[in-house]
Amino acid sequence: ERTYIPEGQRSSIQNTLVAFCFSETIPAPTGKNEAQLKS
Repeated sequence: ERTYIPEGQRSSIQNTLVAFCFSETIPAPTGKNEAQLKS
């Protein structure tokens, strides 16, 4: 198992997970817009 993840890749993975969670609870267009505003 890899324990080192480059900071950029780690935040990218986290953003993907957050966007996925948003898409689960919020209609996709709204979720994407909010994610971009908060980032």
